[in-house]
Amino acid sequence: MEKSFSIDVMAQKYCSILERMQGMTFSWAVAVHLVGGKKRLERLMIEGKICYDKPFGAPNTKYQFDASDVLSHVKPMKKL
Repeated sequence: MEKSFSIDVMAQKYCSILERMQGMTFSWAVAVHLVGGKKRLERLMIEGKICYDKPFGAPNTKYQFDASDVLSHVKPMKKL
């Protein structure tokens, strides 16, 4: 019973974090770190699973990734 309760609480917290991150963005470096690598991030971008924007204008503009999309695709850490 107690383990089920803690899973429910964790799920509520996870959903709350995703909801609060709506409208916020991460940089390329942060997104790569969270999803588990450059190739995985690029694959998620191609598949349309992560929304991103690269402002038009200067050639050195930076990618802006939707924070809630990135967090929903975080790669779990390996257990020690």
